[in-house]
Amino acid sequence: MNSRINLYRDEFKPQFVWVSATNAIVFSVLTLLLMGGTYFAVWESQQSSAQELAQIQTDIATKERQLAELTKQLTDRQKNPVLLSKLETQKFRLSTAKDLADKLSNLSKLQEKPFSTALTSFAEINNSSVWLTSFKINDKNIEIQGNINEPGALPSWLKSIGKTSFFNNRDFRAATVFRTEGQLGFKIESQAAQIEEARGETNE
Repeated sequence: MNSRINLYRDEFKPQFVWVSATNAIVFSVLTLLLMGGTYFAVWESQQSSAQELAQIQTDIATKERQLAELTKQLTDRQKNPVLLSKLETQKFRLSTAKDLADKLSNLSKLQEKPFSTALTSFAEINNSSVWLTSFKINDKNIEIQGNINEPGALPSWLKSIGKTSFFNNRDFRAATVFRTEGQLGFKIESQAAQIEEARGETNE
């Protein structure tokens, strides 16, 4: 007996599979490239800040020498209004340069520690079932967002990353798993981030 098969039915149409080993590998590679690009941008910013800081420190040394010369001239001569004016101007410039140098130094320290150590910790934990889409990190607050293949992959990943150098002793108390467009997503916040957010809502 002959039978006819309708090849236009829905079950015979090609379907794209979101969760597969190939897709997981591609997402993992893209995540590593994103992290590498972020690390390079932070490193380049640090190099620029370091060069600017070195130039300012050189200017400070030059201004200190000029200030010492003007002070010596004032002690060797009678008080001269022109020299006094130059001395006050030089003191103001020196104070401004030192203030800028302090700010750049603090900025370099802030940029250096969280991002470099966090990227190293992310690289140590390579899980094909978890890939990151964005993260915000500083010394106190952490917010991480990404996608997972299955809900059970997130607790295992959190347990592993909690043993790394940067995330050790961090308290992840807010973890949300949600589904958007057929894909499981997650958002993780540290306890410190929750406190800051609650304060912001209270102030509003």
